Amino acid sequence: MLTTITTTTTTTTTTTVVAAASQAAVFGAIGVVILIALLIAKELLSASENEKAMLLGRITGIAINPLLFAFLTIVTVKVLEVL
Repeated sequence: MLTTITTTTTTTTTTTVVAAASQAAVFGAIGVVILIALLIAKELLSASENEKAMLLGRITGIAINPLLFAFLTIVTVKVLEVL
């Protein structure tokens, strides 16, 4: 009885960890894609001569900063995994 419970608990825990890791990878990839899109938008808007476009380009920095921090965290973790 105890062996069955231990085996079931181990299997469930392993499955949960694998599922969480794959979800983290998906969310990380989505975050990187959004970061790239915002960086492109910021550059294009900043190059415009329209004042509203330039303002919108500066406002995108609000979303870029936390995504950049998340990107650097992902890169650091991946580098540490390799080492």
